Amino acid sequence: MKTHLSILTRYALLSCTLSFLFFSTVSPSPAVESAFADALFREGDYLNAVHEYKRLLFIHPDASQSDFIAFRIAASYQNAGQLKNAIRAYQHLIDTYPKSTLVVRAKNNIAQCHILSGDSKQGLTSLKRFLTEHKTSDLTPRVHFTIGMLHIDKGEWAEANSTWNDVSVTYSESPFAEVSDRLAQLVKNAETLPHRSPTVAGALSVLVPGSGQIYTGQTVDGLYAFVSVAILGGASFYYADQARYEVAVPVGILGAFLYGNSIYQSIQTARTFNLQQNRLFRSRLQQEIRDSGLFGAISSPVKEVKLVLWQSKF
Repeated sequence: MKTHLSILTRYALLSCTLSFLFFSTVSPSPAVESAFADALFREGDYLNAVHEYKRLLFIHPDASQSDFIAFRIAASYQNAGQLKNAIRAYQHLIDTYPKSTLVVRAKNNIAQCHILSGDSKQGLTSLKRFLTEHKTSDLTPRVHFTIGMLHIDKGEWAEANSTWNDVSVTYSESPFAEVSDRLAQLVKNAETLPHRSPTVAGALSVLVPGSGQIYTGQTVDGLYAFVSVAILGGASFYYADQARYEVAVPVGILGAFLYGNSIYQSIQTARTFNLQQNRLFRSRLQQEIRDSGLFGAISSPVKEVKLVLWQSKF
């Protein structure tokens, strides 16, 4: 009996040892492990998703989907608003996996990150480079269209018109063609927008205080400036004629200050008027773009890979 117990004990110990060795050498596949990171990404917990994706790359550096994991790291940073980290992560993907199908999208997203961070100049350079390097990409019409958006952001109406005309002709089968044609026609009207010359406004106020402000639509302010300067100027001359210089001088200085301020305000209100007209026109174009529905989710190149949504910044 003792012999049987001894054999069973040894058998149990041997089984446990073999099981331990087997399970310690077999680890879940990267696809299974990525489920948790993917769930974090979908829930919007982007920074924790970054940590999980980085852990997967560390444990499985040679996994078949490692380029997709690297892309998700960059996309997580972008969605979290850490744009500099996103740019570095996208560039790491490009350098590490140059043959990946995601390289093209990574380059496009780098341009997005530059634009979203306020560096529209670098963003425009990146977009133009993309057009040169990837003429046959399915993202090319979108990138070309976006260049037009950057031009209207700067109030460069002629450049935006030229760009959108190119889009409508070059990508006539693309959904961007029809919208680009409409926008190009709208941008032509930018030259007919109401405009007030700051020089004319200032000159009018030099001749008649407040008239420059009336010219720019600020009638009440213009009348107030005229009445104030007229009263103070008249009072200063009156007291000077009475040899009461202790009153005439301070009143005259105040009148001169209001006179100069009227000229300055006329110039500023003219500039403000022009900016408001441009802003209203730009808002109309932006609404046209939003109504087009062209900037929804970008279709995923591979199942289960979520791509970054375009966020327009005007």
